[in-house]
Amino acid sequence: MIFQASFYKSKKLLLIEDCEPVRASIKGMLQQIGFVDITAVADAVQALSPAKRHAYDFILADFNLGDGKDALQLFAELSALDAIKPGCCFVVISAEPQRLPVMGLLQGTPDHFVLKPFSYLELEKRLAKAWQSRVALRKVYQAMPAGDLTAVHTELDDVIKNAPAYTLLALRLKGEVLLAQREYNAAAQLYNKIQQQRDFSWTRLGAAIAMVKLQQWPEAEQLLLTLTEADDVRPEALDWLSRLYLLQGALPQALEQLTELVKLQPTNISAQMAIATVLQLSEQPDDASRYWQKLIQQFRFSGFDRADYYFELTRLLLAQATQAELPGFSAAVKKCSEALASMPQKLLTDDTEAEVLALRARVSLLQGHIADAKQLTDELQIKEDTAAANVGTLVDKTRLMFALGELKQAERYLTQLREISTEQDDLYSCCQRLSASRALQQDSKLRSDIRDWNQAGMAAAQSGDVKAALLKLRQAFLSMPCNAGLALNLLQTLTQLPAHRGLQALAKAVLAALEQSALTSSNQQRLEQLLTQLPPLYTE
Repeated sequence: MIFQASFYKSKKLLLIEDCEPVRASIKGMLQQIGFVDITAVADAVQALSPAKRHAYDFILADFNLGDGKDALQLFAELSALDAIKPGCCFVVISAEPQRLPVMGLLQGTPDHFVLKPFSYLELEKRLAKAWQSRVALRKVYQAMPAGDLTAVHTELDDVIKNAPAYTLLALRLKGEVLLAQREYNAAAQLYNKIQQQRDFSWTRLGAAIAMVKLQQWPEAEQLLLTLTEADDVRPEALDWLSRLYLLQGALPQALEQLTELVKLQPTNISAQMAIATVLQLSEQPDDASRYWQKLIQQFRFSGFDRADYYFELTRLLLAQATQAELPGFSAAVKKCSEALASMPQKLLTDDTEAEVLALRARVSLLQGHIADAKQLTDELQIKEDTAAANVGTLVDKTRLMFALGELKQAERYLTQLREISTEQDDLYSCCQRLSASRALQQDSKLRSDIRDWNQAGMAAAQSGDVKAALLKLRQAFLSMPCNAGLALNLLQTLTQLPAHRGLQALAKAVLAALEQSALTSSNQQRLEQLLTQLPPLYTE
């Protein structure tokens, strides 16, 4: 053994293993090594509470955990909760060969993998090596949580100078620090200098990332394409290649790389969501809808379920409903309501409540329930300060306020869309930026379309083609029901058509919208006149 049993006796260890016999066996090995203070739990959920309460020296987690998460997701979750102290060693157990991410040391990664089956001597060897590495870089790890990259830089230089056994690890961290400090040229020079002495995949990947940051697109693309053939860095290379294409707006190429990435990492949720988003941006709404539905079915009862799956699917269905012809309209709106209602209660949190309100309000508008939509909007305004300012939320608020005729409010949200941060280049941020740009284009087009639909509808009505007028004016009304002029034009068209039960819901929606709108005296007079001409079927 590398350390004496007395060393481990003073250390706290958290063991996470979902198989009870295996858990008992590993606990026995740990006791044989010398551990006394051992907390053993069955899954990631059970691990959260003790991890937050105690400062563990070691966390030993099986890669495949029973609640749908794996050890890497658990590590990320515990890190986000500050439940892993700087000196803690996180070691992953796996029955199959696994790999740690090549980049991401600065944000934190597990220290080691232990491959099953193993003896207590092999386990002790891995734990001891992880501890020795932590001790050698302890000042670095202490400086990292504070975000003081200058201090991290200084401590790394000290390790490189005085601890030769840990020079490569320190150099890897130093490259990531330079990237984080936006010293991209310095990072590229460091990676190239190391590469001249010895070929490492992480140096080539680091150099490629620096090229992406410097917008050296052809050089970065060529190097990343080469790295996608290297097994040890393939996932990271595919990830960064996808980002490169997204940053350039090359959607087909991004989709190709993302598809390869999720084959390797099916639970890479960022990549999965990016695929669905790229399908939407590529004007493939049916494919995007099916992809969101696939994610819901695949992850619904796991730790990878996300509210965004349900939100994005509802948004797509809303867009399709507004374009649906009259006979299929009610069924299309029902799908929107059902998609949102299918979201599990566990996903309804303070962070998602505002988004649910916005989408429910949008659905209510399409259902013709204007008063309900306004009440939901009032509740949404109360939640304003707690709502996340992501693109989907801002688009929903913009469309909602525009539909309600609150144009100043809609413009405020459009301004926030224009100001979406462009600093980050992770998959989520790349997709958010492209989605914001597309949403702004769609908003401008929608305003132009509404004017065109209204003008074409009135022209058709004047020429006697009332059915064509109905189609155009209904399209404008669905996008902006609380515009009194549009609603009155549509109501006028309904008075010129024979009464029909298929038009009853539309007529009632128009009347509800007018009832909730502030009418000028001339509009009020026009409404009163049209009501005398409206078939009784519509006012029942």
